[in-house]
Amino acid sequence: MSFGLADGEQGGRRRLKYLVYSCGSAGLSAPPLRSWVEIDTSAWRANYRQLAAAVHPSELVPVIKANAYGLGAAEGARAFRAAGARRFAVSCLEEGLQLTVFGLPTLLLGAVLPDEVPAVLQAGLIAPITDMATAGLISRTAERLRRNAVVHLKIDSGMGRLGIPLDQARDLVPEIAALPRVKLEGIFSHFPAAELADAETDTQVSAMGELIRDLEAAGIVFKFRHLANSPGVAHVPAAFRPPFNMVRTGIDLHGHLSADCAPYDLQPAATLKARLVAVRNVPKGATVSYGRHYTVTDLSGEKIGVVAAGYADGYPRHLSGRGTVLVRGTRCPIRGNVCMDFTMVSLQNVPEAEVGDEVVLFGRQGDETLGINEVAEAAGTISYELTCRLGPRVKRIYLNRA
Repeated sequence: MSFGLADGEQGGRRRLKYLVYSCGSAGLSAPPLRSWVEIDTSAWRANYRQLAAAVHPSELVPVIKANAYGLGAAEGARAFRAAGARRFAVSCLEEGLQLTVFGLPTLLLGAVLPDEVPAVLQAGLIAPITDMATAGLISRTAERLRRNAVVHLKIDSGMGRLGIPLDQARDLVPEIAALPRVKLEGIFSHFPAAELADAETDTQVSAMGELIRDLEAAGIVFKFRHLANSPGVAHVPAAFRPPFNMVRTGIDLHGHLSADCAPYDLQPAATLKARLVAVRNVPKGATVSYGRHYTVTDLSGEKIGVVAAGYADGYPRHLSGRGTVLVRGTRCPIRGNVCMDFTMVSLQNVPEAEVGDEVVLFGRQGDETLGINEVAEAAGTISYELTCRLGPRVKRIYLNRA
């Protein structure tokens, strides 16, 4: 099945009319799109290359977990591989299995459940070892399957979530290294607050560096040593300099700029759009949406637009009465509560708006930009959550494919 866009022009503005798809030899027209997210794959590729240059000679590994932060793992993997990625990282087994078709080494960053170990090894995925029990199980399973297990040791150096505690690593790592069929390819840890670039972050970098050097002195050498994530690239350059030689990045690949003062200018890859399904003149004194939290006060009433996107599509309910959208390049405030399927906005500043108009919920429209970080801040969350929570009704449309 393949997809394409059909566009129309009316009144000098671009309007997305419908999605055309072909199934086999028959061409069919799908219903018009109500909500969709456009992903610029050329931005993905450009962002990867810029970040890779920033951390060179360390290797940049794209983190494609959570369906590439909600934007599409397969398309993301294809774009990053085309940009030069030599391996991927994901969170769990299911995500790793989806990427095996690309033929690149794929590292699992999260914990592996006991009953997942055989599938991890059979698929040739790189397993994380977070504790001695997991290490022993991986070794026994690898012996039973008569194959080697390539692993990265996960060290808890301050995150307090997963991993071998740093103060136990010097004793436990040699035990793990001695296990049959366990091949220690890498060692890594994770920053809880790299964006702070404070003394605790510096201590974390130093402690991991000392651990790596001590283990090397004991004859345990790792091909890959990684600590930096997206904010680490901007704020903690020591985390991608020796002894570290690999960097994991996720959110910055999408141009969200996890750091306020990054030494690069990334391109936003995603624009969330929907359409106006109704335009109504609501009289003075009438209320809008659930809970009657908004009442029209203008003597002549208020022009209200109904947008075909709500919290079922991943648009945060916390934007109720506080967020804005773009209609014909103009900011329009949300009126009342965001509903499951719809969001109401004021069209007082866009009197010419009509049913079918394109609405941008984050991204660019005309000369106006509504950044995803701005929307996330208004919703009391982070940009990661906005893309990860995009629902299945939101069609993913890929532009500028390589």
